[in-house]
Amino acid sequence: MEVDEAAVLRGAHPHGYLLLVGDAQGEAPADCRGWRQHPGLLPGSTLHLQPRTVVGHARGPLDDRDVVLLGHPVDVAAGLTDPTAIAGRLATTWSRSGTDAMVREAADLGGRWTLLAGARTSPAVGAGAAVDGPPAAPQPGVELLVVPDTHASQPVHVGRAARRAAVASAPALVADALGLDRDERALEILDLLRRRRAGRVTYLPGLRTAYLGVEALVPNSLLRLTLAGDGIAVDQRRFWPFRPRVATDDLDAVYAAFRERLTAHTALLAGLGRPAVSLTGGLDSRVTAAVAAPALRSGGGFAFTYLNPRDAVRGDAAVQDVTGARDVARQLGVPHRVLRWRQPSGGGTFDVLHRRTYAPLLPSRGAAHAMWADLPDDLVQLQSNGGESGTTFIRHRPEHVLSPRRLTELYLGSGEEVDDALADELYGDYLDRVPMDAGALQGFDDYDVLYWEQRMGRWGWQKFVDGDFGHRILLPFNDRVLLETMLSLPYPLRHDRVLFDRLLAEVGVRPPPARQDATSSRPAPATDAPEPARGTLRSGAGRLHRAVRRRLGGRPAARPHGGPGPGGRAGGATRPGGPSPAPGPRAFAVLPSGSAQRLPGGLLEHPLPTPGLSLWAHPHLPRAVVGDTSACVLVLGEPVDVPGGLDGATPVAQLLHRLLADGPGLAAATERAAVLCGSWAVLLAGPEGGRALTDPLPSWDLRLAAQGTALVSDPALLAALGGGEGAAVGGDRLVRTTGPGPGARWQPDPLPDLAGPAAASGTDVAHRLGDHVRLLARRGRPVLGLGGGAGLLQLLPLLAGSAEGDGRAPARPGAVTWWDPADTDSTLAMMRGGDLAFRAGVDQRLVLTGGAGPAGLAEALRPALDADEALWLGARPGDPEEAHPLLRELPPTLPVALPWSDRLLPLLPGSTGPGIPPGRTPPALE
Repeated sequence: MEVDEAAVLRGAHPHGYLLLVGDAQGEAPADCRGWRQHPGLLPGSTLHLQPRTVVGHARGPLDDRDVVLLGHPVDVAAGLTDPTAIAGRLATTWSRSGTDAMVREAADLGGRWTLLAGARTSPAVGAGAAVDGPPAAPQPGVELLVVPDTHASQPVHVGRAARRAAVASAPALVADALGLDRDERALEILDLLRRRRAGRVTYLPGLRTAYLGVEALVPNSLLRLTLAGDGIAVDQRRFWPFRPRVATDDLDAVYAAFRERLTAHTALLAGLGRPAVSLTGGLDSRVTAAVAAPALRSGGGFAFTYLNPRDAVRGDAAVQDVTGARDVARQLGVPHRVLRWRQPSGGGTFDVLHRRTYAPLLPSRGAAHAMWADLPDDLVQLQSNGGESGTTFIRHRPEHVLSPRRLTELYLGSGEEVDDALADELYGDYLDRVPMDAGALQGFDDYDVLYWEQRMGRWGWQKFVDGDFGHRILLPFNDRVLLETMLSLPYPLRHDRVLFDRLLAEVGVRPPPARQDATSSRPAPATDAPEPARGTLRSGAGRLHRAVRRRLGGRPAARPHGGPGPGGRAGGATRPGGPSPAPGPRAFAVLPSGSAQRLPGGLLEHPLPTPGLSLWAHPHLPRAVVGDTSACVLVLGEPVDVPGGLDGATPVAQLLHRLLADGPGLAAATERAAVLCGSWAVLLAGPEGGRALTDPLPSWDLRLAAQGTALVSDPALLAALGGGEGAAVGGDRLVRTTGPGPGARWQPDPLPDLAGPAAASGTDVAHRLGDHVRLLARRGRPVLGLGGGAGLLQLLPLLAGSAEGDGRAPARPGAVTWWDPADTDSTLAMMRGGDLAFRAGVDQRLVLTGGAGPAGLAEALRPALDADEALWLGARPGDPEEAHPLLRELPPTLPVALPWSDRLLPLLPGSTGPGIPPGRTPPALE
């Protein structure tokens, strides 16, 4: 497989660095070829920087002290994000107030960064005050300091050999520079830990890495490298806490400080690029999204969630992450997309750069690959990790004395057997090197500090590097001042995450929808449950039902089996052996009068002007009857006559009746009916005989039954009449009779030739489709159904101009995708459709179907739409009947638009073929 070496150079060790000290300043490792080199930027060393690493450098007033900041430091109090300006302030502090003051000033920075500082020491110019100690004795040579950010999110690894030392963003870089071997025992330990912690986060704890002589710098500690005549000394020491914990239960004051700091930090981070938020259904990421939402909306940003299709099949958690994230994004008015978690191709570009970065150990890579492959490289991704450092992570907190054994127990989990030898290998002298006794922690809880320094410091950095491969991850909670503010609250308030809940309530972000069961799109039953959630996304399902009642107006409501209804009488007889199957909501039958005794209940009879015929229909099915015994037109459904600008059963029925009774006659009325758009069925009866036909999809399963004396639209009706399978009418022919009446028999006949009407129309594909779209847009705000594909998105330019000439503002379309998480193909289709909708700037809703079939999908779709919205479906003539059963199950009260249901389009200039294939844009629209 061909490897893009330029992409490998940009991606491997992203935003990384290698500092070679003393005699190590020779040729850099192979991984650093193509990197920028800065010899002498810091005394006694050469700095190598990955092509994307941002650097700021300043020298203090005494000209012997250099400060280098790598990455993206943020001075929240001063509103600064320029690393050079921040480095200058730190260099001045160092020269004037000493090392301790400089380190503490740096420690309070937000952002994501690594500080490197160097000074030449001599008997005349001392090295400044030592951290947490008296002034160091001056000695000739070089002193280098390395300070990580709050969570050491931009990692630091160090190794030493005689007068050679290296500090780098990855342990492999240190080992390669110094010629150090892999630590095989460390790899064995990690394998053991992975087995004992199966399914949980696993990492090498303490300071240990996978290379002999290379150790990690944990958060709240600094490195001091002293280069003197006798070699290089490397010392890692804790520098925080450098002020005692301030405890308070003044929730209002803490909340005000918390919100102000988090908002200011997030705004500064979001200003460093095009912002995006990694969003799940979790509380921390919802808070980040809520705070970042203004910057996301104004800066072209978005939220995203990655999903492994296999996880969606296996259980509920991954699905809830997607639907919960989508719900939060919609509440905040922020676009959202779903990335497909997937493994990279072996030997490809990502595989190569990933292996170089994480050698010799490869962590999970599906999410990293998805972000690298699918996200733009100008992003600043706001990642929410670190919030738990200021709330709680370790919930069970018995009294204890920290020891290597206790640290190992906490790492392995409760109930796990701990071997003292293993504990010594994991943590050994850790507590001597990084003390966590009460005096060292100055009132901070060691459980909190342990999570902060070990879980976040030893594992968390890999999460951040995963995003750095393609763009840049920044962390709103990576802020010591913010964490200290949060940690000032008592444990119960932090445990309950009151700060997060209060912020979300103030912003107006509702809690996630009720969790779904495995097979239904509706929330699982609950006692004393409030009004059910709308689909998986919204609350307020009752709004739709109230809207439906308003739409019905004076129309008769459906009656139970056997009950009469105004304007007609209900069929009520049941077949021997049990009740008949319930007809669909768009069901109808045209039968000889008096022959409906075997029909299922719930249909109403409407005698027709044609002698001896009756219509039996669902009470909510749109219908219109125009005429008398001499000439009669019946129109069912929602037809559109494009050249006449007519939408709806009644105006279309009136048009057809004029042609039938007052104009050219049956042939002309049949021809005009054949080129109607939408979902409809038409019956024409006049002196020349009768014709019945349906739309080109067809959206009804129209069949002849009872030896040709009945037309039925629903299999349940056909079965009730004992007609077997009947004779399908379909969308490519009609049925006719020479004399409709009680004894008339319908028989199939070809549709009229439409080439003449197409030529006489004087239009082309683009104009007819545009006129059709303008008519459909009047039905309500368009919501494009992407469940069967994303072809409807090509109509967006027409929708944008749909209100021209009407004096209306164009309705901003939305989209809806139906998703069965148990079906991998459905998950992939959801992702593809969502990605196209995102690129088109269209909000995509998700509706879980649970594999319940067309009826279940129709039931799930209804509450996903507001009362002023219309569902657009992309069904086309000649398509597999995937969308047609759905149409037959949707309630007639739900406005539906079918822009491709048009027999004339394939015959017009500009057509690309029959029906204009899905996913193709007519040339006139390109």
